Amino acid sequence: MAARLRHAFTLREVFYPANLLTLARLLMLPAALHAMQRPEQRWRALGILGAAMFTDAIDGAIARRRHEVSPLGKLLDPVADKLMIDATAVTLSRVRGFPWWATALIVGRDVAIIIGGLLIYRRRRVIATAHPSGKATTLALTLAMLLYLADGPRSGRPALYAAMAPFALSAFVYLRQLLQETGDAPP
Repeated sequence: MAARLRHAFTLREVFYPANLLTLARLLMLPAALHAMQRPEQRWRALGILGAAMFTDAIDGAIARRRHEVSPLGKLLDPVADKLMIDATAVTLSRVRGFPWWATALIVGRDVAIIIGGLLIYRRRRVIATAHPSGKATTLALTLAMLLYLADGPRSGRPALYAAMAPFALSAFVYLRQLLQETGDAPP
């Protein structure tokens, strides 16, 4: 399967502005995580994380506007999102009172989505794209995490509870998509 994935992309795609933004988001992650673990750098962490998440808000629009939606971007963007959200959840659970149950749900859902995406690719040779409910989940979780970082559970917990609605919907949608794409459910 790795050989098939390697042939799905071209080197030129790496240099598309949208994909460069996604790579920049990945490169900001270690600095954000490092700053999150130091109480005196909380605002620095907030700025880095906010900037990283902003790249997620604009990279897709840039790709579509420039007609540079690519197989690499379709794969790289959701993986970067999941790494950012999951690593942030784990770190916030350790240092800012983000609930461990939420972290477990988030990481578990993302692992399931990645495995499902690989199964779909293996069977259909199609890279599954993000559903609007998944994008809404990323946005809602990002907001909740930024609030946890800025103000702790007082502001973050209500936002996290609100994020559980698109989270549950996206889990259902992705499970249905997996069953449809692998031939185990009607379209």
